Amino acid sequence: MRCSQSHTLTYLRHHVPADELTVNRLFVSAYLEVRGVAQPRAGFLSRFVIKNSDNENSIHQEVCRRVISDFGKDITLETMVQLFEFVVSPADRIVTGAIYTPIRIRKAIIANCLNNMTIEELQKIHAADISCGCGGFLMDMALLIHQKTGKPYSEIYRENIYGIDIQPYAIERTKILLSLLALIGGEDEDFEFNLICRDSLDVREDGWDGRYRNFDVIIGNPPYVCSRNLTDETLEKLKRYEVCRTGHPDLYIPFFQIALEMLSDNGRMGYITMNTFLRSVNGRALRFYLSNQGYSISIIDFRGYQVFESRNTYTCLFFLNKADRTRTIRYAVDENSELPGAVNYNIIPLNVLDNNKGWTLNDFVTTTAIEATGIQIKDYCPSRHGIATLSNETYIFRPEKEDDRYYFHDGFRIEREICRDVVNPNKLNTVDDIDALVEKVIFPYYIEDGRAIVYEPDEMKRRFPRAFAYLKAKKKVLFGRDKGDISKYPQWYAFGRTQSLVMPRYKLFFPKFANMALKCVICDAPDLMLYNGLAFVSDDERKLRILKSVIESEIFWSYIKKNGKPYASGYYSLSGVDIKHFGIPEFTSVEEDELLEIDDKNEKEHWLKEKYRLSLTRV
Repeated sequence: MRCSQSHTLTYLRHHVPADELTVNRLFVSAYLEVRGVAQPRAGFLSRFVIKNSDNENSIHQEVCRRVISDFGKDITLETMVQLFEFVVSPADRIVTGAIYTPIRIRKAIIANCLNNMTIEELQKIHAADISCGCGGFLMDMALLIHQKTGKPYSEIYRENIYGIDIQPYAIERTKILLSLLALIGGEDEDFEFNLICRDSLDVREDGWDGRYRNFDVIIGNPPYVCSRNLTDETLEKLKRYEVCRTGHPDLYIPFFQIALEMLSDNGRMGYITMNTFLRSVNGRALRFYLSNQGYSISIIDFRGYQVFESRNTYTCLFFLNKADRTRTIRYAVDENSELPGAVNYNIIPLNVLDNNKGWTLNDFVTTTAIEATGIQIKDYCPSRHGIATLSNETYIFRPEKEDDRYYFHDGFRIEREICRDVVNPNKLNTVDDIDALVEKVIFPYYIEDGRAIVYEPDEMKRRFPRAFAYLKAKKKVLFGRDKGDISKYPQWYAFGRTQSLVMPRYKLFFPKFANMALKCVICDAPDLMLYNGLAFVSDDERKLRILKSVIESEIFWSYIKKNGKPYASGYYSLSGVDIKHFGIPEFTSVEEDELLEIDDKNEKEHWLKEKYRLSLTRV
C-alpha cells in the first residue's frame, strides 16, 4: 500500500481537524488497538491514548477500521513513520523540505556508518540526525544499538542519539515513535530525550547547546527546498556558509558543512541527498569545500531512479569519514536502487576533478578522454535556446485554414506577414519529417541592423489590425506574465524575453530532452524560429554537418547517459551545462570530407571512435 494513496489519509483529510494533537492521538491509539499493545502508563505517551469516553472515540474507531483496510493487522512502527510524514501539510513541505525516507534507504545508510563499530563503540556512540523530521533514522539507530548491545532504550535515548528539527510537531512525533519503540520492547516510562526544536542553520550562533556537537555519526535526509522557496531569513542564514557562495544554493547544500562542523575528528556522515551538487553551479562552492577538506567520500548515485514517490528529485547516497584523508571519491551508479551489500566502486582522486565545471564521475576514464579531445562543443559552435514568449498558447498556433493574406485561428484572422514559422525541436526524436513540426508564431517585431525591434502600437494597428485585435483579446493573459509585472516590456504584446529573436542562417535543431540517440535536422531558413528545444547555429553549413555527425553518434549519446541530468522514463537533459564540455576532434579538411562522405551508420561510428581514440568496447 502506498501511504500517499491510503484510505486512512483520505478519511483524515476530509473528516478530521488538522491540528497535530488530534492526528497524533488518532495514530497512536489506532496503532495500540490494532496491534493489541497494552495501554502505556507513562505520562507522555498516555496523553495520546483515546479513551471510550473521549469525543474522538467514534473517529478513532473509523481510523482503526481504515488502518486495518490499508495495512492489515500487522501495522508496524514503519507504518507510523509513513503516516506521520505524509500528514505534513503541502505548505510545510515546500518551506521545510520534509519527506518520508524509505526504510531500506535508512537501513543502508545506518549500516554503512555503524556496522563496522564494535559493541563497545556502539555503547558509547553519540549519533545525530540534524534534520530528523518525524524520527525514522533515530528509531532505526536506536533499534540497531539495542539489538547489538542489549542496552535499554532509556539509556540509548539519554546517552546515544540526538535529534534536531525546526518544527515542534516533528520533535513531538519523534518522541512518540521512540516511546512506542521502547513500549513494545517492554519499557514503559517517561524518557529523557536529546531532541531539540532548533534551526540547524543556527549551529554557529551563541547559545547553541554544547551537547549537540562532536558527534561520532551524523546521518539523515537534508531538507529538499529549492532556493526560490526559501524565506528571506533563511537566505540570509545561508550566507554564513562557505558552501553557499556560488549560484542559488538549495537548502540541502549547507547541511554538508554543518554536519562536518558538528562531527568529531573521527566522525562519519551518511546522507541521502540531491545529486545535483556533483555538476551544478549551485554546488560549485560545495565541491571546492569537500575537495579542500580532503576526506574520503563514497557516493552511490541513483541517477534517474526516483527514490521518493512524491517528489521529482534525483538523489544519491553520500558517505564521508573524517578519519580517512586519502583524498579520494569512491563512486558507483545504482540506477535501480538495488543497494547491494558489496558495492563495486570506482576510485577517483579528488585532485584530478574539476571543481569549477563539475565532478565527472560516471565512467571517469572514458568521460575525461572525451572531454579532453579537441575543442569543447561550447567553443566549437554557439547554441541557442528557443524564443520565450511566456505565453506560447497565445503566440504559437497551427492555422485552422489560410488564404493569401490571412491565417485563421481561434475565431480570428491573423495577417500572414506578421507570422513566422516556428518548430519545437523537443519532438524531433519522435517525428521523421521536420515539416510536420512547423507551426506559426505571431512575431510583432521588425529587424533593423541585426536587431529585433518591437512594432509601436500605431504601426501594429495600421499594418496588422487583425493580429492586433487578436492580441488585444488576449490582453488579460499577456498582462499576467512575469507575475503581472510587465513594466519592463517595451510593449505589452512583446515577448517575455528577447532571446533568439535574430538567428544565423543555418540551424542544427536537437531536443532538450531525449531517451535515445539523437535525430537532428539542419535547416537553411534565416527566419525559421524555435521554441522549447535547442539549436546550434552558424552561417557555416559545413560546420553544422560535421557537428550533426558527431552528436548523432553513440559516442555522444553514451556520454549524455553517463553525464547528463537524468529524468524519469529514461530521459536525459541536453541543456548547455550537460553537453558544453563534450569534445569535438580537430579534424583536418581531408578528415572532414571523409566523415561527411560516410553514409553507413556503423562505419561512421567506427571512424569516430578511432578519432576519439576510444576502445570499441567501452562506448
